[in-house]
Amino acid sequence: MLVRAGASAALVASLLLGSAAPALASCVMPPPIEEAVRDADLAFVGTVTSVANLDRWATVAVAEVWVGPDLPPVVEVRGGPGPGAMSSVDRMFAARTTYLFIVGISDGTLSDNACSSTTEWSDELAALRPANARPPLSPSPESGAADPFDPASLLLPVALIAGGGLIVFGAALMIRRST
Repeated sequence: MLVRAGASAALVASLLLGSAAPALASCVMPPPIEEAVRDADLAFVGTVTSVANLDRWATVAVAEVWVGPDLPPVVEVRGGPGPGAMSSVDRMFAARTTYLFIVGISDGTLSDNACSSTTEWSDELAALRPANARPPLSPSPESGAADPFDPASLLLPVALIAGGGLIVFGAALMIRRST
Protein backbone atom coordinates (compact mmCIF):
# COMPACT_ATOMS: atom_id res chain seq x y z
CA MET A 1 0.00 0.00 0.00
CA LEU A 2 2.88 2.32 0.77
CA VAL A 3 4.38 1.55 -2.65
CA ARG A 4 1.07 2.37 -4.34
CA ALA A 5 0.79 5.68 -2.46
CA GLY A 6 4.37 6.60 -3.40
CA ALA A 7 3.77 5.79 -7.06
CA SER A 8 0.56 7.83 -7.06
CA ALA A 9 2.31 10.79 -5.45
CA ALA A 10 5.12 10.59 -8.02
CA LEU A 11 2.59 10.47 -10.87
CA VAL A 12 0.67 13.49 -9.51
CA ALA A 13 3.91 15.44 -8.96
CA SER A 14 5.15 14.74 -12.47
CA LEU A 15 1.83 15.79 -13.98
CA LEU A 16 1.74 19.01 -11.97
CA LEU A 17 5.35 19.92 -12.62
CA GLY A 18 5.18 18.89 -16.25
CA SER A 19 2.20 21.13 -16.92
CA ALA A 20 3.50 24.12 -14.97
CA ALA A 21 5.59 25.43 -17.87
CA PRO A 22 4.55 25.59 -21.50
CA ALA A 23 6.19 23.16 -23.83
CA LEU A 24 9.02 24.71 -25.78
CA ALA A 25 9.62 23.76 -29.37
CA SER A 26 13.16 23.49 -30.56
CA CYS A 27 14.32 24.45 -34.00
CA VAL A 28 16.58 22.34 -36.12
CA MET A 29 19.88 24.11 -36.76
CA PRO A 30 19.19 26.30 -39.81
CA PRO A 31 21.37 25.79 -42.89
CA PRO A 32 24.05 28.33 -43.74
CA ILE A 33 22.44 31.51 -45.04
CA GLU A 34 23.81 30.94 -48.56
CA GLU A 35 22.06 27.56 -48.71
CA ALA A 36 18.87 28.95 -47.16
CA VAL A 37 18.66 31.65 -49.85
CA ARG A 38 19.32 29.17 -52.65
CA ASP A 39 16.68 26.68 -51.43
CA ALA A 40 14.05 29.21 -50.34
CA ASP A 41 10.48 29.34 -51.65
CA LEU A 42 10.83 33.10 -51.38
CA ALA A 43 13.76 35.29 -50.36
CA PHE A 44 13.57 39.07 -50.48
CA VAL A 45 14.95 42.19 -48.82
CA GLY A 46 12.45 44.54 -47.24
CA THR A 47 11.89 47.07 -44.48
CA VAL A 48 9.16 46.61 -41.90
CA THR A 49 6.94 49.69 -42.01
CA SER A 50 4.49 48.58 -39.32
CA VAL A 51 3.71 45.63 -37.08
CA ALA A 52 0.49 44.10 -35.74
CA ASN A 53 -0.70 41.07 -33.78
CA LEU A 54 1.85 41.43 -30.96
CA ASP A 55 4.64 42.36 -33.46
CA ARG A 56 4.22 39.00 -35.24
CA TRP A 57 2.65 40.32 -38.45
CA ALA A 58 4.73 42.80 -40.43
CA THR A 59 3.82 45.13 -43.25
CA VAL A 60 6.95 45.19 -45.39
CA ALA A 61 8.15 47.57 -48.12
CA VAL A 62 9.87 45.23 -50.56
CA ALA A 63 13.25 46.47 -51.86
CA GLU A 64 14.44 43.44 -53.86
CA VAL A 65 13.19 39.96 -54.67
CA TRP A 66 16.04 37.44 -54.64
CA VAL A 67 14.30 34.07 -55.06
CA GLY A 68 10.73 33.13 -55.90
CA PRO A 69 7.78 34.86 -57.51
CA ASP A 70 7.54 38.58 -58.17
CA LEU A 71 6.12 40.61 -55.30
CA PRO A 72 4.15 43.84 -55.08
CA PRO A 73 5.89 46.82 -53.45
CA VAL A 74 4.20 46.12 -50.09
CA VAL A 75 3.49 42.69 -48.55
CA GLU A 76 2.41 41.24 -45.22
CA VAL A 77 4.61 38.62 -43.56
CA ARG A 78 3.00 36.59 -40.77
CA GLY A 79 5.38 35.39 -38.10
CA GLY A 80 2.70 33.66 -36.06
CA PRO A 81 -0.96 32.68 -35.94
CA GLY A 82 -3.90 35.06 -35.78
CA PRO A 83 -4.96 37.15 -32.80
CA GLY A 84 -5.69 35.18 -29.65
CA ALA A 85 -3.35 32.32 -30.55
CA MET A 86 0.36 31.78 -30.05
CA SER A 87 2.94 29.20 -30.92
CA SER A 88 6.34 28.36 -29.53
CA VAL A 89 8.05 29.44 -32.75
CA ASP A 90 6.44 32.86 -33.27
CA ARG A 91 8.77 35.40 -34.87
CA MET A 92 8.56 39.03 -33.81
CA PHE A 93 9.49 41.88 -36.13
CA ALA A 94 10.74 45.39 -35.40
CA ALA A 95 9.33 48.38 -37.27
CA ARG A 96 11.79 50.43 -39.34
CA THR A 97 14.14 47.43 -39.53
CA THR A 98 15.36 45.91 -42.79
CA TYR A 99 15.52 42.13 -43.08
CA LEU A 100 16.55 39.48 -45.55
CA PHE A 101 13.28 37.53 -45.42
CA ILE A 102 13.39 33.80 -46.14
CA VAL A 103 9.76 32.80 -45.93
CA GLY A 104 7.26 30.19 -47.01
CA ILE A 105 4.18 30.75 -49.13
CA SER A 106 0.95 29.01 -48.18
CA ASP A 107 -2.36 29.86 -49.89
CA GLY A 108 -0.94 33.23 -50.92
CA THR A 109 0.14 34.08 -47.36
CA LEU A 110 3.80 34.78 -46.62
CA SER A 111 4.68 32.94 -43.43
CA ASP A 112 7.77 33.06 -41.26
CA ASN A 113 8.76 31.68 -37.87
CA ALA A 114 11.60 31.79 -35.38
CA CYS A 115 13.17 28.69 -36.98
CA SER A 116 13.60 30.23 -40.45
CA SER A 117 16.75 31.88 -41.73
CA THR A 118 15.17 35.35 -41.89
CA THR A 119 17.78 37.74 -40.55
CA GLU A 120 18.23 41.42 -39.91
CA TRP A 121 19.99 43.07 -42.84
CA SER A 122 23.73 43.69 -42.67
CA ASP A 123 26.14 44.82 -45.37
CA GLU A 124 27.71 41.35 -45.38
CA LEU A 125 24.46 39.92 -46.79
CA ALA A 126 24.85 42.00 -49.95
CA ALA A 127 27.53 39.54 -51.10
CA LEU A 128 24.79 36.88 -51.34
CA ARG A 129 22.64 38.93 -53.74
CA PRO A 130 21.89 36.70 -56.75
CA ALA A 131 22.55 38.03 -60.25
CA ASN A 132 18.81 37.80 -61.02
CA ALA A 133 17.68 39.89 -58.01
CA ARG A 134 14.96 42.29 -59.10
CA PRO A 135 12.83 45.14 -57.75
CA PRO A 136 9.21 44.54 -56.76
CA LEU A 137 6.46 44.94 -59.32
CA SER A 138 5.38 48.47 -60.14
CA PRO A 139 1.93 49.36 -58.86
CA SER A 140 -0.58 49.00 -61.68
CA PRO A 141 -3.10 51.76 -62.42
CA GLU A 142 -5.98 49.38 -61.69
CA SER A 143 -4.58 48.60 -58.23
CA GLY A 144 -5.62 52.07 -57.13
CA ALA A 145 -2.07 53.05 -56.23
CA ALA A 146 -1.50 56.55 -57.50
CA ASP A 147 1.78 57.88 -58.80
CA PRO A 148 3.17 60.02 -55.96
CA PHE A 149 3.64 62.94 -58.37
CA ASP A 150 1.61 63.12 -61.55
CA PRO A 151 2.06 66.53 -63.26
CA ALA A 152 -1.15 66.03 -65.27
CA SER A 153 -3.13 65.94 -62.03
CA LEU A 154 -2.13 69.58 -61.42
CA LEU A 155 -3.63 70.93 -64.66
CA LEU A 156 -7.23 71.29 -63.49
CA PRO A 157 -6.45 72.94 -60.10
CA VAL A 158 -3.98 75.36 -61.73
CA ALA A 159 -6.49 76.21 -64.48
CA LEU A 160 -9.24 76.84 -61.93
CA ILE A 161 -7.02 79.05 -59.79
CA ALA A 162 -5.76 80.99 -62.83
CA GLY A 163 -9.30 81.42 -64.17
CA GLY A 164 -10.58 82.58 -60.79
CA GLY A 165 -7.70 85.04 -60.54
CA LEU A 166 -8.48 86.47 -63.97
CA ILE A 167 -12.16 86.91 -63.06
CA VAL A 168 -11.26 88.71 -59.80
CA PHE A 169 -8.69 90.87 -61.61
CA GLY A 170 -11.17 91.73 -64.37
CA ALA A 171 -13.87 92.57 -61.84
CA ALA A 172 -11.46 94.79 -59.93
CA LEU A 173 -10.53 96.64 -63.15
CA MET A 174 -14.20 97.20 -64.02
CA ILE A 175 -14.95 98.53 -60.55
CA ARG A 176 -11.93 100.83 -60.67
CA ARG A 177 -12.89 102.23 -64.10
CA SER A 178 -16.47 102.85 -63.05
CA THR A 179 -15.46 104.98 -60.05
